[in-house]
Amino acid sequence: MTSFTFVSKCGVCHPGGGPLEHDRAGKRYDRFMSDPASGMTSGGDNGLDGDYYKARWSESGVVEADCLLCHMPDYNLSARNAQLAALNFRWAATVGAGLATVDGAVGKGESPKLAYDRAKFQPDGTLLVHTVRQPRTETCLRCHGKSDWKKRGAAYSPRTDVHLAKGLRCVDCHTAGSQASDPRIRGKELHQFGKGDDPGGFVRNDLDDTVRDCASCHADGTLGAPVATHAWLPPLHLERIACQTCHIPWRQVKSALVQASDVYNPGPHITPPGKHVWTFYDAGRACWNHYGENTMFRVSDQPTDPFRPTLARYKGKIYPVNRIHSTFVGYEEQGRAGIIGQLLMADFYKMWAVHRASPKTTYPELARIADDDRDGVIEVNRPEEIDALLGAVRTHLGQSGFSLAHRRLVWVSDSTAHYSSKERRPLARQDHEATAFASVYKYSHDVAPARAALGARGCVDCHAAGADFFERRVLASAFGNSGGPVWMPNHQLLGLSAAWVGLGAFREQRLKPAIYGALLLFAILAGALLLRISAERLGAVRPARARALGLAAAMVCAAGLVLVALEQDLLAYITASRFELDANHFWIAAAALAGSLLAAWLPLDGGDQATRLKRQVRRAAGILALAALVAGAVMLVLGSGLSAPARLAYTVFDVAIFLLLASGAIHLLLHLAAVRTEGEA
Repeated sequence: MTSFTFVSKCGVCHPGGGPLEHDRAGKRYDRFMSDPASGMTSGGDNGLDGDYYKARWSESGVVEADCLLCHMPDYNLSARNAQLAALNFRWAATVGAGLATVDGAVGKGESPKLAYDRAKFQPDGTLLVHTVRQPRTETCLRCHGKSDWKKRGAAYSPRTDVHLAKGLRCVDCHTAGSQASDPRIRGKELHQFGKGDDPGGFVRNDLDDTVRDCASCHADGTLGAPVATHAWLPPLHLERIACQTCHIPWRQVKSALVQASDVYNPGPHITPPGKHVWTFYDAGRACWNHYGENTMFRVSDQPTDPFRPTLARYKGKIYPVNRIHSTFVGYEEQGRAGIIGQLLMADFYKMWAVHRASPKTTYPELARIADDDRDGVIEVNRPEEIDALLGAVRTHLGQSGFSLAHRRLVWVSDSTAHYSSKERRPLARQDHEATAFASVYKYSHDVAPARAALGARGCVDCHAAGADFFERRVLASAFGNSGGPVWMPNHQLLGLSAAWVGLGAFREQRLKPAIYGALLLFAILAGALLLRISAERLGAVRPARARALGLAAAMVCAAGLVLVALEQDLLAYITASRFELDANHFWIAAAALAGSLLAAWLPLDGGDQATRLKRQVRRAAGILALAALVAGAVMLVLGSGLSAPARLAYTVFDVAIFLLLASGAIHLLLHLAAVRTEGEA
């Protein structure tokens, strides 16, 4: 694609200026080409210069930056783009704004003639046009709606995004000019938009994160946003996990997970024909007629396909992402590092087209490539298929005149370069990437309400056996030996072992409920003992009767606790939710520690055997309290890291608290069951 063809193919969304107006040396295309001193001719080879090869700038003009494309709500984008397709670059903005009509097309060898609509002008010749200071969301979505659906499954719909449902606009976060929230872009005429930081994007990295982030609104209530304190959440989470990770737990619209450009895709409605060499797979690794659907569907027809995002580390935090996998044929060149190029789509398509027309005589080796996973599209995965593909490409390039001297063909599958079925080498990539040759898209839009976020039901939303945060399957390889996908648990991508994830699940799913249950049992025994002591002190009943009364009360309450535990709906009705318990776990643990130590230091009474047991329980309580305090200190000192001692300290602390409560309950039970005379009472 040259600079000239880029305008007609991609200018439909690019508003002009930059590479649509100036060449790499900063010269305006049309003026430079029209200058006889340039040596350029319209439509000529022009020294194979990518800015001027076969270009007709002197006839078409250039596409200047079009302010009205964004700032005029009634702008006719379709009319503008029709002019670009006709190579009427110079007149496209005028027609899009509805100021004039054009007769003639440069693409047909005609000289366009302009006819202005006089109703758009005042008597003194000044322009009368409806403009707005801040572009509407609908205007932004003219270009971003479909492209972002294709790339990252963005819906931009009130159905899927709480911000759009509340009436926020794109410009509320993507601020610009004097309204910009970041000093790097604040200024009346700077006209830089607030942008995020996409792992797959390298345009204006100096302006990364100039967009309003979550905290800029939810920390101080800007634009009426609810203030989110997250006081219940251990600080480690906010330091290591991005807001989007919990607040975008689901994606509702299909997005591409795999892009394979090494075989022929027979899907319908794919245009132009060359795109048949691209095959896409969705987040579940199901084959998807991506280009066909994009030809047929509008943004409002986005296919609903709910899935959990992949979680990956990027710049020290965990983000929800679309981590794209890819396969393609490229080549290396002697003396130059890396994969130099991918075969041109037109060349690759031609090879497959002639093979399909005559499969037995033209590149017959391609017939070895089979549809092993039976999804309707062939895939390259077996050794003989790798050799067949590279052999056919080598033959095709030789016949087409593309020299392979000092070049070596390679089939790339994610981060492995295959020179043949027997020779391969690994390719460098970053940890968050599946391959260096495909994008990783961070998810920041389509945010769910807080009540639907991960953690809304407590720690077990993430820390439980089989929980999606750590254990959902994510794609490791698009095509295994059988042609099907190879999956791995998400914790493997995050660099966490199954043992640590299992330990966290045990703590949150088993140990913490055991602590809360032990605390309830402790409270029941403490209440029963208080009942016995009160009855004895008041002299209402004899000590033996008071003992029986206390034991009976304890047994009735314990039985009721068991019955309630068996009825989950009833348990949720009469007890605190996991969220509330998790939010107050520190104070619950502190109360458990204090109560257990108090119970252990109750006066010793009863027979010799009971006294010895109480002394042993008291000794154990002291050791457990010390262990809890040491683990708590480690948590405070190392809690902001993810070192092994810090992770282990969380579980040791909870184990110590549970055992303390158990020892305290034993102590209370011994006091409750002790036989006393009236004098002892």
